[in-house]
Amino acid sequence: MSDAQAGAFASFEEKWLAANPEQATVALFLAPDARLRSAAFGSLIHELEQAAFGLREAHVAEVKLQWWRQELLAAASGSPRHPLSAVLFADPQTAKGDVADWVALCDGALAVRHAGAASDMESLLSDYSALYAPIARIEAALFDASAAATTATAKLWTISHLLLALRHLADAPERLPVPLDLLARHELTRAALAESAPERSELARDFLGRLAAVLQSALAEAPRVPLARRVRARLDLALMQSAVCADDPLRAVMAQPGAARWKALWWSWREARASAQK
Repeated sequence: MSDAQAGAFASFEEKWLAANPEQATVALFLAPDARLRSAAFGSLIHELEQAAFGLREAHVAEVKLQWWRQELLAAASGSPRHPLSAVLFADPQTAKGDVADWVALCDGALAVRHAGAASDMESLLSDYSALYAPIARIEAALFDASAAATTATAKLWTISHLLLALRHLADAPERLPVPLDLLARHELTRAALAESAPERSELARDFLGRLAAVLQSALAEAPRVPLARRVRARLDLALMQSAVCADDPLRAVMAQPGAARWKALWWSWREARASAQK
């Protein structure tokens, strides 16, 4: 990479690491080529997630995602323009994936923007699989993970996103991805989640408990998912287990736990060691 390309790449990598600080620790346990591949892939997915979930204006989001769709098709044919796709598609490992998955990735990002309120947890996971299933397939190809575990891996990605969405409670409570059956059980509206109350805390404990159960099941089903995903899942589980014990679970999820850096080091070492023994 030229100095200009390296600088542009680094600016996107910084944004990704700000949102996923544990990945700086995970990188210590990756080989140099896998480290750069992980940073390029993670940063690219972060940009797509920002377009899918971080932009209020539907037209702006759709234009950006359509641009990425064309960019990834061009990159797959050898003509990348964006610094992230240029680095990622220069890696021979990327060729092991299916070009159709890059298209499905962008189409899935568009689909989740138009998804309505999910009726239950199963529907919620299904809605998000439009985006996270192709992400899981691409990740498996990039890091030689088991393709049979992509359904479980997609759930790990989805739960990480849902926890992030809960951290933005104050921004748009009406958009929180809480299933309708859960709201009905606790007799709350989505807008009411903006106010701290005992009823909201009980709903949050219920929701986090369901997410934790799905995550634990997915981890058991996918013991050979890439290191970055396993470490993030372990941290997500620890956060949920801690939050359900708090007086206000949603506020606990919104806070960034100070011990996460040390937990990331512990789980990175432990998961890397377990992977080496398989």
